Amino acid sequence: MRANQRTSDIRFIKKKQGYYIQEYNYNTEDYEKPELYWNASTNAYQKISFPSNTNVNTDLANYHLNYYYNEMFNVLPYYGYVGWTKDVITFLEQKTDLTDIEHYALGRAYSIRSGHLLNNSYEFANPKEQFNFLESGENQFTANQLKTYKDYVEKAIKNYTILCNKNPEFVTVVGNICQKLSNEYVSAYLALSIYQNEEEAAAFLPNNLYTDFIIDYAKNYLNSVEPNGILFTTGDNDTFPFLYIQASLKYRQDITIVNTSLLNQNSYVNFLRREHKAKSNLVKFTLTPQAYSNNNLEYIILDDGKDKQNNAEYLNLKQALRLINVKDTSIFYRPQKQYANLNNKKIAITFKQDTLKLNYKDNYIIKGDLLALDIIESNITTRPIYCTFNEVPIVSSYLEKTGFVSQITPNPQNPIDDRYLAGINAEKTYAILVHEFQFHEGNKNSLETRLSTLTNYTSSYQLLAKHYQEVGDTKKCENVLTSFTKFYPKHLYAEIGIFTLDMLKTAYANKDVKNGNIMLEALLQNLESIKESNQDNDDLTKVQLLKKLIFGTELSNKLDRDKLNRYLFYISNLSKIEEVNSIAESRLHHLKQYFTEKLYNLEE
Repeated sequence: MRANQRTSDIRFIKKKQGYYIQEYNYNTEDYEKPELYWNASTNAYQKISFPSNTNVNTDLANYHLNYYYNEMFNVLPYYGYVGWTKDVITFLEQKTDLTDIEHYALGRAYSIRSGHLLNNSYEFANPKEQFNFLESGENQFTANQLKTYKDYVEKAIKNYTILCNKNPEFVTVVGNICQKLSNEYVSAYLALSIYQNEEEAAAFLPNNLYTDFIIDYAKNYLNSVEPNGILFTTGDNDTFPFLYIQASLKYRQDITIVNTSLLNQNSYVNFLRREHKAKSNLVKFTLTPQAYSNNNLEYIILDDGKDKQNNAEYLNLKQALRLINVKDTSIFYRPQKQYANLNNKKIAITFKQDTLKLNYKDNYIIKGDLLALDIIESNITTRPIYCTFNEVPIVSSYLEKTGFVSQITPNPQNPIDDRYLAGINAEKTYAILVHEFQFHEGNKNSLETRLSTLTNYTSSYQLLAKHYQEVGDTKKCENVLTSFTKFYPKHLYAEIGIFTLDMLKTAYANKDVKNGNIMLEALLQNLESIKESNQDNDDLTKVQLLKKLIFGTELSNKLDRDKLNRYLFYISNLSKIEEVNSIAESRLHHLKQYFTEKLYNLEE
């Protein structure tokens, strides 16, 4: 890749003939003809016409071979061009006795092909095959279209189900294959809700999706939201379980779930504007559907570089949105594409007597960013608004931890020093964490899914315990720590070592020796178990082998430099805690010797 290229400026393509690469041409505003750079028949690399210089940006190339793309290229026989789903389906459907990876590849192809019929949310949709739905409105499927869509989804589900029953530990980007299977059902439910109707969508959902661990997770988060709230989410593993318990279990249907990653899809935004039977209030917007229809407002320029003078005044968001609605010439600078130019990196959301002052660093935002701000501005006076984590980063300085979510509020109480939060609502968070928390062990879920959820839980307990210790409420601090040590799996303390260290210190500072000792003993046992099980073992588990194959992850059970440094950091900090007794000191000494020696041998 050439220097200064963006990740979207090049594409890799995997076809029967081999691997291709193509480059974006800003003059034609399209991609150049793909060039074959690895020939499958000769098993050799080909000389290509670019890059013409030697200043190659390998970081960008690596981006395309990691994470999502890595899985797609490693799992799918073909990928990266219009028509790849059809080619994968044709190739794999003619085979018998599919391997696990082939079942997954076939499921992915059917799933993405079903999405291609509806919109361009997945890359490489074929416009000639799309249903060309309107951007707004119910019951848009014809009978044949509905049959075709459901047929593709059900074939995806069939392959995922086979794999879930055969190899439930099969890994995907969202967790194990059974998690992926559950998400697939809810993804179809959401699509049918948007383009057809709620009855058709609800009928598609089976009972008993998701494990008790995930159901508890969804309930804990929705219980953190006040009645009639709006909750921003961003990924599959928060959005879909939340939607599922609302639709299937009729749980907390007063809450509106808004997935920020879908706000660039006009049909999804217009779906949020519709009146829903289960919702008590609509999501209000200031922008009209016409303002963002088609490709309008694809980008919103905050600073075009023409006005070098720093603008000291904040731009009132509501006024700017109203100007966009009428296509005011002071806002639009490319009317043919209707890109808005606000010419200000300082934006204010003003309501009642309060103001959210937002300071951007980037020169532009995209449509979904602006619509998220519109939702906040248009609803915050009548509905409480929350983030699951940090879905709208620009409002981080106005996020107040409330249970397991964070409420957007102009004046966060109990200020805290945190990158993603400004304060904590201690009373509400205490009620959720100590009195209302629900938990089932998640052994049926992948370790990554469990750890991700457990880490999110732990961060809330850690913040609340620290708050009560700092304000001198020893009883509530102890109650928070007791609630935590009762549910958190003892064998996973080392996985959250940073949190464990902080909570240990909080416990001992609070004179809570009992909880401090529980966490100390658990962490020591974890480290000793790691020492015993990893000394000379380099045999990969079945799950690790799958990760290496699918994601290209270099894995080893041997202790690497990062792990050793992390464990030595834990040991060093534990050794500084005065309350650690002599027995623990001796155990720490032996652990330090062992991990130090291992690190020394690695560095020689």
